Amino acid sequence: MRTHLLRRVIALLLWAVCLALPGRPALADAPARLEIWPEPAGFRADSKLADMNIDAEASPFTAAVTFSDAIVGADYFDAESAIDTYTYFYEIRSGYEAETYEDRPWLEAFPVPEGDAAVIILPGGGFACKSADGSGREGADVAALLNACGVNAFVLHYRANPYEYPIPFLDLQRAVRYLRANASSLHLDPDKLALLGFSAGGTVAATFAHVIRGGDFFPADYVPDAIDAADDAVRAVALIYPALSFRDNVNMLFALFDADAVRAVESRVALLEQTELRRYLSPEAAPEFIAYGTADDTVGTAETLHYCSDALALGCDVTVLAAEGQAHGFGPDCYWAAFRAWLDRIFF
Repeated sequence: MRTHLLRRVIALLLWAVCLALPGRPALADAPARLEIWPEPAGFRADSKLADMNIDAEASPFTAAVTFSDAIVGADYFDAESAIDTYTYFYEIRSGYEAETYEDRPWLEAFPVPEGDAAVIILPGGGFACKSADGSGREGADVAALLNACGVNAFVLHYRANPYEYPIPFLDLQRAVRYLRANASSLHLDPDKLALLGFSAGGTVAATFAHVIRGGDFFPADYVPDAIDAADDAVRAVALIYPALSFRDNVNMLFALFDADAVRAVESRVALLEQTELRRYLSPEAAPEFIAYGTADDTVGTAETLHYCSDALALGCDVTVLAAEGQAHGFGPDCYWAAFRAWLDRIFF
C-alpha cells in the first residue's frame, strides 16, 4: 500500500513540475543541441492524435495517476488509453513533441574542456514520456556528475509513444553512430563511448546492446545515409533500475507495440518472449553495470535478478549493485560511488 501511494505522489509531483514550465525552452537558452538525424526512420506528416486513444475527460493529474498505476504489475488489462492520454498531456500538449510523426531525436550536449570519454544518458519515462523533458531528472543532473569526473555527457531525447518498436532503439543506434562519425570535431575518442540508461531508458540501452547493435532494423522505406554506415559499437553499458523484461510491466507493451497485438493473448505472449532481454545475453557483450533497488515494485526485482544471474553464469562482464531498501527512482547517492569506480576501470 505504501509503495502504491508513493507512485501516485511521484506521478503528481512530476506533472506539477511540468505544469510550472513554459514549454520547450528556446534554443538560445538551452545547452548545445545536436540534431543527429535530419530524416529519421518513422518520420511522416500523419497525425499522432488520429492513432491515439486519448481520454477527452481526463485532467493532467488524473492522467499521471492512471498511467503510474497502469504500467506496473504482471496482470494484463487494456492500458492503451491510460498510456496515450499521459503521453498527450506530458509530451504533446506541453510542446516537447509534435502532434504529427515529425519529431527528430536529438542530443543535449554537456561537453568538458578536457577529456575524450563520453556517455550517452537515456532518461526513463515508461516509454510514454522522457523524464528529462521539463526537468533535469535523469538528464542534466547526471550530466553534471559526469562532467565533474571529466567525462562528456549527451542526453538523448529519443522518440517514444506513439512511435513503436524499434524506433526508440534506432534513435540510440543513430546517436552512437553520430558521435562516432563526428568524434574528431567533438574531440571524442570513439572507442571511449558508454551508455547510461534509467528505467525505460535502461531498457533502451540494454535492448540496443543485446539486440539492435550491429543489425539493420530500419523500415523497408528508409534510405540510409552516410552516418548509418558508421560503427555502432559502445565500450560499456550502465543500467540504473532498468526494466529488463516486461513480465512485471505487461501493460507497458502498449507504449511500444501495436495495441491489437498486445490485446491478443498469443501475440502478447510472443512479445513478452521477444522482449525478455536475458535471452540475448552473450559473454562477448560490452561490460555492464546494473544497479537495482531491493524494494522496487515498479519494475520488480525478480526479472533483474534472473538477468544478472544468467549473465554471470555465462561469464559476462557484469557488475551488480543492490541498493538496499530502495524503491524505483533512487538517487545517485545510492549508486554513484560504485558507478564511478566501474567507469574509471572502463575508461581510464
